[in-house]
Amino acid sequence: MILPFSTIINKKPSYFVEKIWKALSHHEITQELADATFENYFNWNVYGKVQPKLHTIRQDAKNRWKVGTKIHFYINCRQKNMFQFAPVLKVKAIQDVFMTYAYNDLIQISIDGKELFGYDERLKFAINDGFDTWEDFFNYFYPVIINNQKKQFTGKLIHWTNKIY
Repeated sequence: MILPFSTIINKKPSYFVEKIWKALSHHEITQELADATFENYFNWNVYGKVQPKLHTIRQDAKNRWKVGTKIHFYINCRQKNMFQFAPVLKVKAIQDVFMTYAYNDLIQISIDGKELFGYDERLKFAINDGFDTWEDFFNYFYPVIINNQKKQFTGKLIHWTNKIY
């Protein structure tokens, strides 16, 4: 299934292409894919500075994402310049994620029913999801949670690496 990614989040470059590539093993990448990605969508100056993106958070009301589902990583999805920037991989694990707004800059997060406690755990989760800071994560998900009628978010954590919570 197509898994689309944004190149800009909160008016800043997401560098998701570089972050996802950093999470991949080199034997998964073909030369043709590398050449096309490096030429058009890859920033080597950023690659050495970013942390790997190990998973993504998605709503999945129809329960389509499952272990073994093939992931097609795309940017510019459903546009003329739509581009597959990573090899097709299989979902390694799926976990339930639940978020609710608590107060100030705190979003409570539970993975498979286990709450992440403390700033350090939440920051690690945010970085593993491709955000550079807790503030970036908060600014992205806060409107999603607050604009939901129940003031919460329920979704799935989709893993393409073996680094699972």
